[in-house]
Amino acid sequence: MSATRTPFRYPIDGVQDTANNFRSGFSGLPGHVLSAVGPDGITGVVGLFEDFFVWTGPVAEGAAGGWLLSGPTGAATIVLSDDRRGIAALTTDATGSAVATLQAAAATTAENFQYDATKRLWVFTRAKLQTVASMEFFFGLGTGDTSPTTTGTFPSDGIFFEKASSATDLDFHARKDGTSTERTSIGVTLADDTYSVLGFMVEAGSITPYYNGVALTSKAIGAGTANIPASGDPMALMIGHLGASLATTIDWLLAMQER
Repeated sequence: MSATRTPFRYPIDGVQDTANNFRSGFSGLPGHVLSAVGPDGITGVVGLFEDFFVWTGPVAEGAAGGWLLSGPTGAATIVLSDDRRGIAALTTDATGSAVATLQAAAATTAENFQYDATKRLWVFTRAKLQTVASMEFFFGLGTGDTSPTTTGTFPSDGIFFEKASSATDLDFHARKDGTSTERTSIGVTLADDTYSVLGFMVEAGSITPYYNGVALTSKAIGAGTANIPASGDPMALMIGHLGASLATTIDWLLAMQER
């Protein structure tokens, strides 16, 4: 499948397993995410999907193709590999506490994602961390931030996962005006250099995290909970890490919302 940043229809085999997950490269992504993004996408569901098969974004710090690559400490790069899936390694240099952040917000891309209790929203990635217990990590939606890590500054508003450098589990946040409602240690164990599918879904106002296709309902942030971003607050899709000479390898990124 060619990369696209517009509503699309997934050209996959359509076969589902007993866990309601589509096979192929989307294993671990809840099937209802895919089923919702179909022929009604042009009028009903909008957003972006990036599989890095044909990457038009930056490979060095700066903006290109609607993406912004930032490295406020050290130098950040994106390294592309000859891989049939299309993958990109978000990489930091050897500078101590080096940071690399990729966000879908630049001169040609606004912060278009918004929480709305009456609309569904899906944010997912398939990615892996080079050395889990040596790097801080961030993934999700947030207001623009070039260092959205534990050591840096989390976005002022957002819905996201993060972890401290020594952690192998993730924390899940809803954040408004610099204050978070946080679900600590959502109950997963990240392994070095091992892909997982991570994300969340908003439905009827409730925000549910997912890991490898499983809804972590005990860690959901319910509708009306304090510190959920206000309806209309703009956010961008972003992923990043802190740690010298390390990489977050990304197979694909997905963010979709109902109009």
